[in-house]
Amino acid sequence: MSNLSFCLTTSAIGMLSLVNVQGQCNADLNGNHMVDNHDLLILLADYGQGCEDAEWHDPVLSEIHYNPSIEQGTDSDHEFLELTNPHPFDLHLGGWSLADGIDCVFPSGTWIEAHGQLVVANTPEVLDSLVPAFTPVLAMSGSSGLHNSGETLRLVRPDASVAQTVTYSDTDGWPDDADGGGASLEWLGGAHDNALPTSWVASSALGGSPGLPNSTWAD
Repeated sequence: MSNLSFCLTTSAIGMLSLVNVQGQCNADLNGNHMVDNHDLLILLADYGQGCEDAEWHDPVLSEIHYNPSIEQGTDSDHEFLELTNPHPFDLHLGGWSLADGIDCVFPSGTWIEAHGQLVVANTPEVLDSLVPAFTPVLAMSGSSGLHNSGETLRLVRPDASVAQTVTYSDTDGWPDDADGGGASLEWLGGAHDNALPTSWVASSALGGSPGLPNSTWAD
């Protein structure tokens, strides 16, 4: 075993003991579902010997379909939220949750692929038939549902800190076509702050674009 391999193996033991819910200092940084020397070099370069100051790698609330049109069917069958992973590596979202307007706790083993999407639906079996293969589709808990007049949605990390808060509405500058017209609300992407109504537009596709890049994403 080379000196480099020995050092990395020793570091692996130390790094793995430091993974906790204080920050998303995941050992699998390159998203290949295994801890290898590349991951360890990234950890050592970015975090040194501790994770206390590690930042979370957050997904983004990227699409809201709160009031489907009568052409689609009932609201409860077609309502959904979408999260997008804007990072060039997979994200593990076990222990994350959605709160306030809807409730959903993401089970252990929930992943979003790099630049991929995850969908949370009122009726998962309907959305599962609409999204691309292998797109995670989770269920809203209990009687959760998206209000047609608007409400607050919170994305919560495993340590209970709030990653994002979006308060959508059918007034106050939010796109009208998403209120029963068949369109969803789509986040514009990039540096647009998804807490602002000006960062959202009505989708160009009936029913939105669940599990796909948003149909109206700005460059």
